[in-house]
Amino acid sequence: MHLPSQSSAVGSKPSLEARPERIEILEAFADLPDVRKASGKRHHMALCLALFTLAVTAGNRGFLSIGDWLRCYQHDLIDLFDPPKRSSALLQ
Repeated sequence: MHLPSQSSAVGSKPSLEARPERIEILEAFADLPDVRKASGKRHHMALCLALFTLAVTAGNRGFLSIGDWLRCYQHDLIDLFDPPKRSSALLQ
């Protein structure tokens, strides 16, 4: 998954070097109340909802295909979202 920076010119290589200060998809879910039990709060709910939304938007339907998509782009997603629990287990 390669996302071009906002200021990239036409024909230039996409780069993740110019990291956004905020990721708006996370902000879209940030104010939702988290009704999960303490044992179910392994990761921030806004991050989970953002990742699920991106996977479905990419054409994945169902838990298995969403999981496959997350595993396929795991390292890119971790680099992009920089989650607090920055581990390979994040998207498993």
